Amino acid sequence: MKDELLRLGLSLGEAMMQAGAEVYRVEDTLARLLQKTGAEEVQVIATPTGIYLSVTLQGEVHTAVKRIGRGSIDLSKVCELNALSRSVGAGAYPSDVLRDVKTILTRPPEYAKWQQSLLVAVAGGAFALLFGGGVVEAFAGAVGALLVQVICAGLGTLGTNRFLVDFAGGGTAALSALLLNLAISHKTDLAIIGAIMTLVPGLLLTNAIRDALSGNLLSGTSRLLEAFFVSISIAGGVGAVLSLWRSLGGLI
Repeated sequence: MKDELLRLGLSLGEAMMQAGAEVYRVEDTLARLLQKTGAEEVQVIATPTGIYLSVTLQGEVHTAVKRIGRGSIDLSKVCELNALSRSVGAGAYPSDVLRDVKTILTRPPEYAKWQQSLLVAVAGGAFALLFGGGVVEAFAGAVGALLVQVICAGLGTLGTNRFLVDFAGGGTAALSALLLNLAISHKTDLAIIGAIMTLVPGLLLTNAIRDALSGNLLSGTSRLLEAFFVSISIAGGVGAVLSLWRSLGGLI
């Protein structure tokens, strides 16, 4: 029983953290669910890189730790897992709930890869328009965003460090805008902005602030620093390509 409870808690917590859930939501969800499935008392400490879980069963305390690796943002899974924890009735078996969790995790993404790429391109073009560009800048931003998506997805499958992925994404956005400018004259700065906006860590920054306001200062600080370094990586990639382009005699 204790092994099933710990396995359920760690699996659910890992899935939610990797999908982009806030720390306080993960801790609240685990505590609620494990108490419904037989735990007398639950103590959870969740961080962006690990979960520390302790359950009390028949007066004995059992503890487990799990390291959390890199995941991909999927807020639909966060909603489904959170809804599952609230719909489970008291006295449910941990193994049954764990099976439901695995069913949610193995469900195919809501949008196919080609749909995701199309939406990324639309977002890149829309951001270019939002910042004052025209139709040409929107087209350049959409192409740049699509290339950034392809490059970052390819590097992600290789297990590349996130900061290197974002650096490459920023460089791809800048290079795409500069090359397109040779064929179609446009404002390269607006095209670059449109392309890199899909990389901006908005959810990460939002979660950092929410975690800090809810009292999880460790998680809030670490996520804030991560968002800061991600932004630096994106800007560094753009700056590196622009500097190299200018040093080779190209016009910006």
